[in-house]
Order: sequence, then C-alpha cells, then structure tokens
Amino acid sequence: MQVAVAQEAFAELGKVANPAAFFDGNDAFICYEASVRAGGGNVVLRFEDVIDFRITPMNVEGLKECRYPIQPWAFNEILDSEEASRWKALKPRFWLISLNDVTIEVLFDTVSVIGRDTEGGPQHKTLINVLSS
Repeated sequence: MQVAVAQEAFAELGKVANPAAFFDGNDAFICYEASVRAGGGNVVLRFEDVIDFRITPMNVEGLKECRYPIQPWAFNEILDSEEASRWKALKPRFWLISLNDVTIEVLFDTVSVIGRDTEGGPQHKTLINVLSS
C-alpha cells in the first residue's frame, strides 16, 4: 500500500467550507470550496461507476487515527489498497479526500470536473445548479 497525491490537476481544496455531496447509486458528485490560491469559488467533481462512497466525520486533527497516512486538505490516492483489491477485476481507484471537518472515501472508475463557480457561495447551491443544468 502506498499513498500518493492524485494525478489529476484539480483546483486545490479550500480550508474552510465542508463539501456538498450527492450519490445516486452509480455516480457521486462532490462540490468543494477551491482555495484562494486556486482562484476560489466552488468546484464540482463527478466520480463515475462508484463502488463505495462514504463521508466520515474525521477532521484534519483526527487524521493521525486514519488507517492510511493521508495528507490534510488533499486528494489522496491509496495505491494497492485492500478496498480496491476486492474489486481488482474492475480496476477501481481508491481516494481519501481530507477536508476541514470530514473525510470522503470513494472507490470509483473515473473522475472529472463537471462544473466551476468562480463566485463561490454555498456548496449545496452550486451542486444543485450544476446537477439541474
């Protein structure tokens, strides 16, 4: 097992707001605050062909108790994880995304940016707007 920074070049995670999330049983959508350094606003990600999706109330101070040595405020990809090995025929990826007050775990096939709102505002409103367009 190895922890790496995800290869995708998504906008850096902000350190204040918690994300908004929606899982429809196949795809998971996460709207997160982008850091000021990354231009601010909100970013919406779509994880496709999701096998498992969890939101855990583990804040950045609690990461020392995480089963993997992940970085705070980062898209951490766990390579050769036990979670992915159970589904090896599907070749899934396993990420732990550490945010201010929560950690998101997602086992999935592909991920992409499907929206960006440079105005910012509540993440749930941005997510609803992107999903309804």
